Amino acid sequence: MTFLTHPRAFSAAEFKAYVSTLKWAGGWRPQFVTLHNTGAPNLAQWARLGAGREGGAKRVRNLNAYYKGLGWHSGPHLFVAPDFIWLACDLEQDGVHASCFNKISIGVEMVGDFSTEAFDSGDGAKVRYNAVAAIAALCGVLKLDPATLRFHRECKRDHHDCPGARVDKPDFIARLKTALAA
Repeated sequence: MTFLTHPRAFSAAEFKAYVSTLKWAGGWRPQFVTLHNTGAPNLAQWARLGAGREGGAKRVRNLNAYYKGLGWHSGPHLFVAPDFIWLACDLEQDGVHASCFNKISIGVEMVGDFSTEAFDSGDGAKVRYNAVAAIAALCGVLKLDPATLRFHRECKRDHHDCPGARVDKPDFIARLKTALAA
């Protein structure tokens, strides 16, 4: 199992430092990142039931328990909230997050329902900032081209509009390129 018993919270800078220590030596090396949104919990539910380090850790443990209950060996690697980047599963092993991409990509779940919630202001913009920082860090360490980013909705057999209609892929990739150049 690659679920973490004790999920870890990182600021953007802390996450960048953390991923620079990883080796991906076990044979699995991701080819790209797949971007998701949770839908549920949405931003308001996360804030009410899971904000902060203690609440967020509890929320991520609950999400991992949900995925374990489905019989999955792992879940999405990261949950990105307005305040932290949460490591939920071992980044050096494959996860379960999109049937088309599980064995070849890192799964990054953004907290929120970006079909209905704003992605360019408030907590949605904070999630976007942390997601860009996390994925840019991964791209930098793994030498991935930001243009390889996939949205979950690109896996047609899963029938998801994930990460939501308000998440624009060209804009997100441009933000990744800017973050990598900084």
